Amino acid sequence: MYTVLTRWYILIVLLVICIFSAVIYSNFIATPMYDSTGKLYIMNKQSENISSSDLSVSIYLTKDYEELIVDKAVLDEVSDELDNKYSYAQLRSAVTVVNPENTRFLEITVRTPSAVDSKKIVDSICEVSQEKIVELLGIDQVVIIRKGDIASAPSSPNTSGNIMKSILVAFIVFAGIVVLICFLNDKINGPEDIEKYLDISVLGNIPYNQNKKKAKSK
Repeated sequence: MYTVLTRWYILIVLLVICIFSAVIYSNFIATPMYDSTGKLYIMNKQSENISSSDLSVSIYLTKDYEELIVDKAVLDEVSDELDNKYSYAQLRSAVTVVNPENTRFLEITVRTPSAVDSKKIVDSICEVSQEKIVELLGIDQVVIIRKGDIASAPSSPNTSGNIMKSILVAFIVFAGIVVLICFLNDKINGPEDIEKYLDISVLGNIPYNQNKKKAKSK
């Protein structure tokens, strides 16, 4: 604690550097990315009365649908519809598929540097996936609940989030510096240190008069 209190200025410097770096990165270096999300609902219209076991199997199979959505069979066709502006690898890294727990909904999110492209891609994926899931997996019906929107603001970078992370980094670095200072400090600061490190007893000590030294120097 003594080291922390006497080295507080190091923490201030670290906070200024880290926060400044986070702001510069978020506003001038990082590429703004825009999200657009579509939603599918997968159902089997053959059975009007769905048992709990049927529902469990349907939810389990939703994982298969997730894999199909990001497969080349779907994304290559999406790429063709977009005049090959994005390759399969670029689309694969831009697409995220989420299945909310215990549901048959699939949420497809696309993140690209263009808000318009994100919407076009997610809409195309929803349409192609709707066809492929029915065609390849034998599902009776896939409903597009919602298509994508054109984002009005970027999803990333998150300036406030990056600042909070930079503050955390500053505290972690400061803690490491304090530990290093204490670990490398081999000074004898009092009788207790002499007994601890030299294993000898202290018979007496001579007070140090700081004011007398200053008077002599004048």
